[in-house]
Formats: sequence, C-alpha cells, structure tokens
Amino acid sequence: MHRKLPAVRWVGGVELELLAIATGGRIVPRFQELTAEKLGKTGLVREKSFGTTKDPMLYIEHCANSFVGVS
Repeated sequence: MHRKLPAVRWVGGVELELLAIATGGRIVPRFQELTAEKLGKTGLVREKSFGTTKDPMLYIEHCANSFVGVS
C-alpha cells in the first residue's frame, strides 16, 4: 500500500500454496521479507466479477508452471 502496489488482503492456505507452485514464487510471512527472488512469474492478473452479486475473483493466467490448476 505504501508503494502503491496492488495486494490481496486474504488468501486461503491451500490456494496460496497452489499459487506459489504455479508461479514459482515463495510464501513470505511479511512484506518486509519480500524480495525479487521470491516473487513468482505470471503473464496476466485480472479481476472479474461474476454471479448475481457481482463477487470479484482474481484470474491469474500464464503462470511459470501453468500445469498446476486451482479448483
């Protein structure tokens, strides 16, 4: 937030692990521990709204290890 980076407030543990595997990233407990080497790689991150309540969902596409799927 201080550096105007987009962030997600909460992600479930299983989803977080699958994202780390898919992107080749490392899970860090605090932003202060985040480095370029720990970031994963992905081609596109976008938010879409769906359903009658227009709930937002993040779509993370073209990951470094895209054979991993989140269901």
